[in-house]
Amino acid sequence: MFEELLELYKTKAAEVERAQKEAQAMITLIAAIDKISSEMNTKQNDVELLGRLIDQVDRLSKEVADLKSQLKARQVRAPAATTSAQEQGASTEGKALDNHAKSLIEIIKERPGRYTTSELVDMLGLNKTTVISVMKRAMDIDPKHVKLTQGKRRKLYLAYVSDEEGQVAQSDSAPGDEDKMRLELMAMT
Repeated sequence: MFEELLELYKTKAAEVERAQKEAQAMITLIAAIDKISSEMNTKQNDVELLGRLIDQVDRLSKEVADLKSQLKARQVRAPAATTSAQEQGASTEGKALDNHAKSLIEIIKERPGRYTTSELVDMLGLNKTTVISVMKRAMDIDPKHVKLTQGKRRKLYLAYVSDEEGQVAQSDSAPGDEDKMRLELMAMT
């Protein structure tokens, strides 16, 4: 009987010890989950802060690009002869666009090739919307030599075509392609 009681006592002690270990493990698990949760909240705050900083940098880079284009436009306008205040106010943007388009034509004439919008953004120092308008204006100024094409995913390409290449290309192209390209450009700007 004494042995039975001893055996019963040992099993009871083992059960109590196991329950105690399980309770301790649960407490440790809850503490770990709480710690992970607080770290996640901290990291979420860090991610949100980084997102706001990236948005600010993006906005500032766009403002810098706009300021660069305005500065270049002012530098181009400064040597030109001044006209009346009304004429300047009404056509300043058009003149700047024309000047940028003429500069673009000269650049692609000197270095023939096929340029993407992104490459022209880097070359001209203008924002993408302005570059698309300049590309369109360059095509309007010199449609014989400046060719605008569209690739996959509405990617625009600009190329300078010499007189010899232009005659071959005109015989190959359909007249509706140019109208379609103009409509696409109007939709983009």
